Amino acid sequence: MSKTRRWVIIVLSLVALILIGVNLADREQTEQVTVNNTDPTYKSEHTDTVVYSPEGALNYRLIAQHVEYYSADAITWFTQPVLTTFDKDKIPDWSIKADKAKLTNDRMLYLYGHVEVNALTADAQLRKITTDNAQINLITQDVASDDQVTLYGTTFNSTGLKMRGNLRSKNAELIEKVRSSYEIQNKQTQP
Repeated sequence: MSKTRRWVIIVLSLVALILIGVNLADREQTEQVTVNNTDPTYKSEHTDTVVYSPEGALNYRLIAQHVEYYSADAITWFTQPVLTTFDKDKIPDWSIKADKAKLTNDRMLYLYGHVEVNALTADAQLRKITTDNAQINLITQDVASDDQVTLYGTTFNSTGLKMRGNLRSKNAELIEKVRSSYEIQNKQTQP
């Protein structure tokens, strides 16, 4: 073997070793990032979400102080949520508040702590609903609670356990241990 051939083989061997070293160094730097499914996919502060129906009508608006979305479970957690629902004429008809809420992928909103549902229309006979926990189907606007619930109307107050109702039809039914009080208004007749 000639000296030049030996030098070419040595230089090519060195280049091959350098390339192998660079390749191994790149692999160490590009380690896979491990995803922890217990951490939220994203977080947000002071959010304002507006949802429209497929026809383009305003359906509801959800404002929250803090939001965390978990993509592994398709669950969104809201802190201090305020949900406003709208009727078919885009007029706000209900305001729903709670300490915390969980929105699932099937559009069920679970409300936790100091839940308060207030009517926003002047003609509603049912003015306010209070309870500790409730759930609302955001598609059908069915509302339910298995805790103690108090209903406040224009001329009545009712307390009971387990409530079922619908925000669109503006009705609520107490299921167990119902206690009600009514205000009877006297009609003044002229002499």
